[in-house]
Amino acid sequence: MGNLSSRRAKIYEVEISQNQRPIPPRKSDAVKRRLSDVIPDTLPAPTVKKSDSTINIPAKDISYITGENVPKSKSSDSSSNGHNSSDKPGNRLHKPKLISLKEVRQVTTNFLTKRIYGLDKSPRSFIESLFPQPTRLFNYRLLWVSYDLLAGLLVAMIHFTQEFATAMTGSMRPTQGLYISIFPPLIYALLATSPHNSLGAMPITAAVVGVSVMGIQETYYPQQYDAATGTLLSNGAQWDLHFQVSTGLAFFAGCFMIAWGLLKMGFLFTIISPSVMDPFGLACMLQSIMAQVPAAFGIQVPVRFTYAKHFRDLIYFLTNIYSIKVWEVVISISFASVVLVFREYLQPIIYRKTKLVVPIEFLMFVVVIGLSYHFRFQQRLDVRVVGSYNHGLPWPSMPGYDYGLNIVWHGFFCAVIAYSVTLGSARTLARKNKDNIKTNQELIALGCAHLFGSFFSSFIVSAPMGRGIINQSMGSRSQLSALFGSVFLGIIVAFAGPAISYLPQCIISTTIVLFLVFSLRGFTELPKLWKSNKFDALVWVLTFVASVTLNVQIGFLLGITLSVVGLTIRTQSPKVRVLGRLKNSNGFVPLKYYNKAEEIAGIRILQINCPLHYANAHYLVQDVLTLAMEPFVIAKSSFTNESNLFNESGHSLRSFLGTTSNPKLYRSKNRFDNGDKTGSGTTERPRFTRKLSSSQPEEFPPYKPPTSTTRISNEFIMIAGSSTSKASRVILDLGTVGYIDAVGIRGLEQLASDLKVKAIELILAQCKGSVRKQLRELELGKIVPERNIFPSLVDAVNESSRRIRIKTIEAQGTIRDRERRDVRFWDFPVASRISGLPQINYRKD
Repeated sequence: MGNLSSRRAKIYEVEISQNQRPIPPRKSDAVKRRLSDVIPDTLPAPTVKKSDSTINIPAKDISYITGENVPKSKSSDSSSNGHNSSDKPGNRLHKPKLISLKEVRQVTTNFLTKRIYGLDKSPRSFIESLFPQPTRLFNYRLLWVSYDLLAGLLVAMIHFTQEFATAMTGSMRPTQGLYISIFPPLIYALLATSPHNSLGAMPITAAVVGVSVMGIQETYYPQQYDAATGTLLSNGAQWDLHFQVSTGLAFFAGCFMIAWGLLKMGFLFTIISPSVMDPFGLACMLQSIMAQVPAAFGIQVPVRFTYAKHFRDLIYFLTNIYSIKVWEVVISISFASVVLVFREYLQPIIYRKTKLVVPIEFLMFVVVIGLSYHFRFQQRLDVRVVGSYNHGLPWPSMPGYDYGLNIVWHGFFCAVIAYSVTLGSARTLARKNKDNIKTNQELIALGCAHLFGSFFSSFIVSAPMGRGIINQSMGSRSQLSALFGSVFLGIIVAFAGPAISYLPQCIISTTIVLFLVFSLRGFTELPKLWKSNKFDALVWVLTFVASVTLNVQIGFLLGITLSVVGLTIRTQSPKVRVLGRLKNSNGFVPLKYYNKAEEIAGIRILQINCPLHYANAHYLVQDVLTLAMEPFVIAKSSFTNESNLFNESGHSLRSFLGTTSNPKLYRSKNRFDNGDKTGSGTTERPRFTRKLSSSQPEEFPPYKPPTSTTRISNEFIMIAGSSTSKASRVILDLGTVGYIDAVGIRGLEQLASDLKVKAIELILAQCKGSVRKQLRELELGKIVPERNIFPSLVDAVNESSRRIRIKTIEAQGTIRDRERRDVRFWDFPVASRISGLPQINYRKD
């Protein structure tokens, strides 16, 4: 150890081979002791060249220079050059690294931190994210209080007119709907991230609650028969039963939504397609209309659990048309006439001048209640009214949860519907002011609102789009409008109970019918959907038909199933597009949709338009192999002899047209295709026409053809000598591939191996960061070298063209121009094949 410092000083001046970075000498005694303890003195010393002389280096100093520990081995003395054969580059064996308990704990902690709400935040940040509204009030202006107060009062008035009919649609007493716009919005206003959502009554959720309530009643009390007493349930007993079940549904729905929010599962609701929600919502609205139209004419439809409820209610109404009450019909028609005239003619004028939405329904309620009280509608005209009920705000009570797993399942279903409607409204309203809507926080807010409201006689609520738009148009800036509205409704319920009892029920039904009739305009979107996507249109129709003929729950589940199955089928059969280059640009587009796009000679560019996973790896390999082997078919009239292959400047191939075998003629749907200026749309052209590009990529100097044809690239000779030629390089565009699993990697390996047998080189382009990481971790480099993976499609095409010009035959395993052979590239095909993929006899091929 005495001469160690002097030897290191000499070594530092030596120019080390193999691109090893020199490290300056250190005089730390700790490093010296570590080197002397780890590396024995008995190992042979290699030599390092400096000019023409050599210097002997002790083995213990090798780790100081290279950073590698020399293994303790006595068998190295048998080697002639002092090296163990296992230490050669590419042959060094690495022992598998065992995963320690600390690493497992770290991975588990990272996973839980990402997947559980609040674990990645400090206590202060967690409280601020859990209660976002108080934080927003720091930037709140005092001038905005008037806007929030006005918006809250107007929306609360609209809530009041719809609460009664919503409860009736849900097979409950009309007065039970008074509480759903008081207690749940109080909690939602504190926790929600949407500043304009207005939580309260909604016909869609009410229809779902009605089906759930009647389904549970039919399970425990079939045909309204009470086995405990041996008698039929009375109307009062049914109302009490429905009240208990509805609060239990709200309780379990709130528990589910809170659990989903804490586990950050808000992303799962993206599987609910608009092709499912739109027809489902229309079916629920239609069910509410069919239930309320008979009530507007004085006919009380019996509450029952049955399939095809829409048609049965209609049939019951038509068969009992003779029992309508004339005075209720007169009151309903008069009320509807006033509301429609005001809404269609006067309201637009008032809004243009004052920017104010007049709650005409609420004002008419006040007028009709006064008339009913003064003229004694119930006693003199036999008009049905709300009647007496327990006035005032309800005391807390336990929700009904005594119905086993049945109520748990229905609570789960109601939670899905309520959150889907609320989230869709929040996202739509957030587009105007660019509000940041957090899906997981919305789940927690809506769940806490349901959980709290279930103790105060509330059932399932949601936030419809219409009331949110009114709230936003009135200038609301925060959820303070919801707080003002809840307080206003609480005052009405607490002190105006005796007056509410005089409200005619026909007015309640007429109000909700007028509100829902305008929502049926969604049927006009079906023809547009059919033109854009026929599968989505089919899902739309089947969902609506099942919701109407069976019930809304079965229709919704059928729609979700069809949507997921369709998505699975489309991902299992990936779309592989052949790309071509647009003239005078570096843009590559599908040849199927762009007639002016051209393929580059010898290069086949394929684009995968979906994630690559175990379900579609089989189809991917088959499609790519088929398209890769498809030859370029060149028109005979494109050139007459070998000299016509190049244009006047001699820089590139002359443009010539290539088509697939047996092209079919068809009428173009684009009336401007192929110079058809008349717009007749009768131009005929070959389908899927493929053109070969007439110019080289701009990034490289133009290729000048030699005077002798024997020096032209083999691919150019093949094109000139025959009418067909195949691609020598296949470029896979992975720009639209967001995910690749282990089976997908094996599919790429097998594809590269099969193409190599066919003397075709596989090149990958536009590999994203996540995809490139997966390729590196799963060791795709053993089949596809790093030099065949490019960040952009243009770079991949340029490099492929360069390799064609210098006549490299990478796919056959030989590398020209003295390039170093990549030891990661296997010369033999993939041994482990994917089950179901086509088998190839490599000896024959």
